[in-house]
Amino acid sequence: MPPNQRLPLPPFGKELIVKLQSTSPPWPIMICLGGDAWQRARQWHCNPTVWALVCPSHSAPAQYRWPVLDLMVIVDWQLDQAAGHDEVMTLAKVLLQQGAELVAVCPGWVDFSEQAFEYDSRLPVGQR
Repeated sequence: MPPNQRLPLPPFGKELIVKLQSTSPPWPIMICLGGDAWQRARQWHCNPTVWALVCPSHSAPAQYRWPVLDLMVIVDWQLDQAAGHDEVMTLAKVLLQQGAELVAVCPGWVDFSEQAFEYDSRLPVGQR
């Protein structure tokens, strides 16, 4: 469902609309949520191929018109008191309702260089 055109854009949304009309639009689009969201968005802006929007703390994602129609979106999520599991799920649902092709969530506190589990092929199936 397309968003109401009267809704305000999220922070950095106007700039994204301009960039999407350029010959080399940004990809992917990051949505910064949680602790230091504004600072993280500005860090993403240093990368010329990416653009970031901010979902401000203590505001409902549905109160914004997210310019994400047919775009891949990654939620750059820092877990804090203002952005828990319910908030990130609400944001993902709103982004999908407003036309995002795909919404992925990247939790910032997870160290992806660490092994998440250990697989022991010597153990019987069901105990591995």
